[in-house]
Amino acid sequence: MLDQWLIGIILLAMLVLLVIDKWRYDLVAMMALLTAAVLGLVPTTEVFSGFGNAAVITVAAVLVISQALWRSGVVDALAGWMKNIGDNPLLQLAVSP
Repeated sequence: MLDQWLIGIILLAMLVLLVIDKWRYDLVAMMALLTAAVLGLVPTTEVFSGFGNAAVITVAAVLVISQALWRSGVVDALAGWMKNIGDNPLLQLAVSP
């Protein structure tokens, strides 16, 4: 019963920290995971086992690629190009459903 309360408190604290937006979301998640491990709620052998999952690796890769595209200016260039399409009535008719 105590374990459930501790997990609930960790999740609530994590939610509050995410809403406050003072720290990055990945740092908040790691703090919550490590807190659960220190309190013995998660077996130490299983703490980082989820990071080997293909879905986690895929999401991490997408985040890295999207940040690289943002910093390189590709996203801004694409947004400008799409805005120009939106200003052209003929192209609006071509792409409207």
